[in-house]
Amino acid sequence: MRPPDPIDDELTPEERAAFAALPREREPGRLLEERIVRNLRDNGLLQARRPDAVEARRRIRFPAQWIAGAAAACVAMFASGLAVGQWMGARTTERVANEMRQQSAQQSAALVQQTGQAYVTALSRLAADTTNPQAKAAAVQALRAAADQVVRIAPDDPVASGILAGYDRAKAQAAQPQGATQGKERVVWF
Repeated sequence: MRPPDPIDDELTPEERAAFAALPREREPGRLLEERIVRNLRDNGLLQARRPDAVEARRRIRFPAQWIAGAAAACVAMFASGLAVGQWMGARTTERVANEMRQQSAQQSAALVQQTGQAYVTALSRLAADTTNPQAKAAAVQALRAAADQVVRIAPDDPVASGILAGYDRAKAQAAQPQGATQGKERVVWF
């Protein structure tokens, strides 16, 4: 119970009943709310309502500096990813190319060895048949071409150089007339 109020003592029972019948709280009217909101907007404490704000969507606004910084960061990330990707791709490509060169060199060496063995086998068969001049010329020509390639690969190889020098001497002797002496040289002046 409430403590007695001296004002309540002055009221008649009808007045007390009327006071008791009054609501304890009252809902403010729409007009009061609109006046308060308009007053707050006029004082700059509230922003004006936009039509899309009815849906109660909240918009996030970023300053222009943040947007420019984010764009610069995106470009930097893209460029660095591109550079790293190219570096890794080039490194992988170089490694694969080196492996292919090594395999190719090994295959070429094996092929030269196999061909050399076939050449020696063919020469041993040719030794049994000395009557075929075309086979002899083909064997000499193959030896000359092989010695020429060996000199390109290893210029200091004495065997290949000796074969080529001997071939050149034989060619020069074949080109000399039969009666010419070996110490004389013919010089033709134009």
